[in-house]
Amino acid sequence: MGRKADAVSTDITSEKTLHLKGIALLLLMWHHLFGVEYLSGWSAIIPGTEGASYVTGASGKICLAIFLFCSGYGLYKSYVSKETPSKTYILKRLAKTLIPYWIVMIIAIAYLLFAGRFEPKYIFVNLFALLHSTDILYVTFSWFIKLYVLLLLVLPLVRLIERKWKKNALIDILIYIAVPFASALGLARFFHEDTFESIPSFLMSTLVFLLAWFPLFAIGMLFAKYDTYKKVRGFADKFPGYLVIILAVLIIGNMIYLRFIVNNFLGDSILYHCCMADVFFGPVFVCAFLLLMDNMKHKSRYVLPFIGKNSVFYWLLSGMFFKNTIELSFLITWPKITVLIFIWTMVFLTPFVFACSWISGKLIKLICKDS
Repeated sequence: MGRKADAVSTDITSEKTLHLKGIALLLLMWHHLFGVEYLSGWSAIIPGTEGASYVTGASGKICLAIFLFCSGYGLYKSYVSKETPSKTYILKRLAKTLIPYWIVMIIAIAYLLFAGRFEPKYIFVNLFALLHSTDILYVTFSWFIKLYVLLLLVLPLVRLIERKWKKNALIDILIYIAVPFASALGLARFFHEDTFESIPSFLMSTLVFLLAWFPLFAIGMLFAKYDTYKKVRGFADKFPGYLVIILAVLIIGNMIYLRFIVNNFLGDSILYHCCMADVFFGPVFVCAFLLLMDNMKHKSRYVLPFIGKNSVFYWLLSGMFFKNTIELSFLITWPKITVLIFIWTMVFLTPFVFACSWISGKLIKLICKDS
């Protein structure tokens, strides 16, 4: 027996986007803590379930697909589809991306100076996270900054394409997903984001880097362009809410497990490093999570939205506990138990996130006065 659609919007609203970013950040944290071999000495809260913690952590990298989906969706709505977008839109978005990063970079530099490991010759590379080497980046995991900057820079080209071609889903999938996907595979031998050999080599690697990740960004754009979630929600509303919740939870769990299996199969390839399989897993996970949230009577009103709104600071500041500043990991790993480490890390970071967010907000407001 079906049911009528409730008062919850069938759009992917800004509130839902914050929830999506919030869950993506939590997956990111679990991934870095337990899904890769950065930290050791932890045990699961239930003895014998360490494998489940690792599988969930390894698949937590789906967070990148979620972040890119949200970016693609939001940027399509706010820029690509606009008849006359602001001439300074891209510059303002760049400022709102780089200022938070530079604030955390200053913190990282201060610590590296204290530790006697600061390399001033890498400042320019770090300003835009141009290379992904642990020995070069001051802020661990900041490589995503380069990707986001590249996506912003190609937005005018995307908008031009949108103005030239008529609305056709098959053509869009070909242009935005299939062609970049195939091009990245064909040019995979030029992909080396952790080393610098020459300017032409760097530019070629950067192009492959952008092509490899662009399909995940494009999925969000196409969801916005074709109101895809509205259609998914319209179908789901034919069924009882409790059944949708159960199915959504099952789908989310299966996406986590299947993603782990598939990425193990892909091995050490560009397909693995750039999560190509998430062209499927990402949007399915997003739709399942949104349906779960839309059918729940009680939602997180403060915690998850706060985490989502400040996900960039949680992400960048958490990098201080890994790789080139791994000696600081004792600050978060002392509880020894996975769930406790996870909770404590989020609690420990929150005051610093709040402070960085406040400073960033003031600077952005000063620079982007009319935004």
